[in-house]
Amino acid sequence: MKPEAALERAVAQYLALDGWRAIKTDPVSRREWGKGFGEKGMADFFFLRFQCDRCRNEDCENCLPAKCDLPGPWRAWTQVLMIEFKAPRGRLKPHQRTWHAAERARGALTLIAGQDFAPTLEGFDFWYAHSGLRRRKLKLEKTPPPLSSDIGRRFKLATADRTIQRR
Repeated sequence: MKPEAALERAVAQYLALDGWRAIKTDPVSRREWGKGFGEKGMADFFFLRFQCDRCRNEDCENCLPAKCDLPGPWRAWTQVLMIEFKAPRGRLKPHQRTWHAAERARGALTLIAGQDFAPTLEGFDFWYAHSGLRRRKLKLEKTPPPLSSDIGRRFKLATADRTIQRR
């Protein structure tokens, strides 16, 4: 697995533990096949997280808007996080830089690996721990690297009720 794909996968698994849904973008790649959506330069992933109006606090771990009994159509709100992943030596293309600048000017939360956080799971964990977005206590533990590995590290993500391990 290439380093960028490995980072995408690790961060997506990490954020899933905190209630985020990952959506891989495929911007305008094969319009003739009806495939792809979006704009040139758009982020690699959109992460969405929903929460009901009653539980609008960072400590809520089990908020399920579909089960909320508040009246009306405005029962839930959504957080959106857009991330452009880059390998440690990856470079941002000018149209990607332009897209992120435009979205940030609109008030969107966009991140670029290698610019906003170190392009590693540890780098993202550090950013996320200080972002104010974390709802659950996530613990990132390094275990000894396996003898043969595409990245050379194994990570263990743990919450109080479940653990995910990735090679």
